Formats: sequence, structure tokens, C-alpha cells
Amino acid sequence: MKPTPVENVVGFLSFSRDHRDRVNAIETFSRREWNHVLQWLDDAGLAFYFLQRLKDTHAGDVVPPVVLSRLERNFASNQLRVDDMSHRFDAINKSFDHAGVQYVVIKGFSLVPQFCPYAPLRHQADLDYLVDEQSLPPACRGLIDVGYSSQKSPSSKDSIFIIPGGSASRGDDQYSPQAPHAVELHTDIMDSKMLGLPPIPSLFSVAQARTRHWNGFAFPAQADENAFLLQVLHACNHFFGQWIRMSCLFEIAYFLHRRTSDTELWRGIEQRVGDSAVLREFVVIVTEVAAQLFAVPLPKLVQSWSTTIRPGPRTWIEYYARNWALCDLPRYEFNLFPSAKLALFLHHQYRSASWDLQSRHQKESLCSRLSRVASSIKSDPSLVLNAGWWRRQRLIRRTFYYASAGLRYVCEIPRWRWRNRALRQTATAASIPWTGDSLPSKKAS
Repeated sequence: MKPTPVENVVGFLSFSRDHRDRVNAIETFSRREWNHVLQWLDDAGLAFYFLQRLKDTHAGDVVPPVVLSRLERNFASNQLRVDDMSHRFDAINKSFDHAGVQYVVIKGFSLVPQFCPYAPLRHQADLDYLVDEQSLPPACRGLIDVGYSSQKSPSSKDSIFIIPGGSASRGDDQYSPQAPHAVELHTDIMDSKMLGLPPIPSLFSVAQARTRHWNGFAFPAQADENAFLLQVLHACNHFFGQWIRMSCLFEIAYFLHRRTSDTELWRGIEQRVGDSAVLREFVVIVTEVAAQLFAVPLPKLVQSWSTTIRPGPRTWIEYYARNWALCDLPRYEFNLFPSAKLALFLHHQYRSASWDLQSRHQKESLCSRLSRVASSIKSDPSLVLNAGWWRRQRLIRRTFYYASAGLRYVCEIPRWRWRNRALRQTATAASIPWTGDSLPSKKAS
């Protein structure tokens, strides 16, 4: 089957493949295809990684001048945005230090240079901190003191703050220094209860912080092995939430590209994971998906763990992960039979027996959305006549998304079960052992 334009772009961003065929394909994109690709690059967080790869491979001439001009213009805006956010970042850190907050910076600027060579190549929508629970109240007060306001968070382990007055932006506008950003305070990296997962060992604490220097600033951050595992859990959060920005997987692939042969690093990761079969599978899933998309080698440790992964996750990696990761964002954009809900097959492999699947997804259901719309109208009846407000609700697109994605998922269940059963029989015939702690086994329903 002929690769789609998005698949050609992802192939062009790979680390180990010959790019000539992809360059030739990119050169033939129509104007309509470029419009779609540019929107996808913005939503996937890959626009400037793509621009940098064009420069590195001297392939800028295969891109229409108007496309190259837009990428360059947005990159210049993002440089200003990163500069502005870095000063806000420093102000927040100083506020925390003054208040005696026990914290560590996660994701964001702490990913440079191990996961990203240059900060303006990333589109950063938020600043993230891991905070000791006792330090959470003074941290919240510190953010309010520097101009942020509190927002409702879906997780009891997260506190979210934004600069008042901003509104969500997309496309060119998202790179402006004036585009809104959030600050998120986390008391844990993964909310297992909210996701319906069995308990996962707590790997990260502020006591493990190491001082990192970037752009003239010094701040507490995680050691490299912890930073990698944190990115793995961050990706899994999105897997189970049924969407992910491709840049997250690209940055993990960049890390693997540079550190696959670092024996000391992987020895440290092995020690941190310990006997947790869940965490071993999470590492295998995320690294194999990143390697599948961006052609990076797998570390020997991951190859070893890969031989013991169960048939369910293996089936998802081999048959579903790539198409799921390449689906359009946001999830409710128009797409016939979107693949977003195929992530439920993976989620079912880990959800705890006592957890009702609907309890998690009910929050995202169309009925819940309609309920919030009705509540807003009740509070402010004038919204009924506000055309702009109705457009922002995207009710038609959301209705189509939930209906078509749900139908795609239901239609895929028989094939999922057949593939899973075939792989299980192959594993049994080959006497592939399963070692480690027990995991919940769930069938799709």
C-alpha cells in the first residue's frame, strides 16, 4: 500500500533509514496534501524537527517556498516563545526556592539536550513539576503570586494553573509568545487509580533530584535513567488516554538513538524497574513503538525484556500501534473510522479487575459533554445566541468521532481476538516463558 503523506514525513524523520525515497515522495505532495501535513506537524509537535531535518539533509528545495517560509516564520516565533517561557520558568523556580518548596522539574526544559538538542525545536505548552505533597500548598500559592490562576484537574494527583485571559490556540498562533501555557504540579507521575491500572511502584521523588544547567539557569531535575522512565510513563498515560503527540515518541527515539549502547545507563534503568513486570512491559511497548516509527535500534536490555512480553501487548504493538500513533489530532477531527479507540485493546491488558471501564471514559463521553453544555447555558442563557461559543463546542464533530471511533473499535474486536489467540498459541508452542509478577488478563468486550 502506498504510504500516506504523514507516513512519508515520519519516515523522513527516522534515524536509520535511507531518506531518498521519502524526499522524492515529499517533493510530489499536492497543495492540499501540504495543508494537511502542516496541520498534522503542528498538532503532532514535529514541525520544527521536520524543518531541522530538511536543513540537515539539504532537502529544503523539495518543499514549496510558501511552506518553508511558514515553517521558518513559526520557528522564529517559537524561539521568542521559548525565551519568554524560560524567564517565567526561572521566576517560578525562584518563587519555589524562596518558599522552601521541595520540587523537581520534569519534562519541558529538563529534556534538553538528552531528548531534544535545542529547546526551540519543541513546541512547549506547559511547565511541569514533581512536588512533594507537603510542599504542594506553598507551591500553589507561589504560582498565584507570580500571576497564574488555578484550574480544575481531572486527576487528584495534579494541580493545573494558567495565565488568565488566554484561550487555546492552534496552527500558527500556538507558537506566539502570547499563546497560553499551563503550569502543572504533580505529586505522582501516573495516576493508576484514575486509569484503572494495578499499583505501580513509585519511582520518582524530589529527594533524587540533581542540579541541571540550561540557558544560564540552574534547577533540580531527574537523573537520565529516571528521565527516561518518566517519559515512558508519560507516553503510557497518553496511550491509555487514547491519544499522543508524535513528538513524545520522536524524543524518546532521539534518546534511544544516542544512548542505546550506554551500558551503564541501561544497568541503572534495570535496577530502577526492579521486579515490576508492569514497568518492564511499559518500557518494551513504548520503546518498540518509537523504534518502529523512527527506525532506532533497541537496547539489549529491552530486547531481553521483549521476549517475555505477553501475547496481548505483543499483538497490539505489531498490528495496531503504528496506525494508532499516526491518527489525526485532535481526536475529534473529521476522519472516517478513526483509530483512536484501538488503544482500548492495550488498556484492557492492564486495567484492574475491580475497575469499571466506563468510569474512566464516561468523563469523555458525548453525554457528559452535553451535560456540561446544558449546565453552561443554565448559568448563562445568552450563550444560546452566541454562534462562536457553539462552534467551540464542536458537537457535530464530537458526535461523529465517538460514533465512528466506537464502531471501528467494535468491528475490530473479532480480528483482535483472532490475532491474540494465534499469537498465544505460537508462544505456547515455542514454550516462551512468562516471568515476573502477575498482571490482570482481560479480553476485549
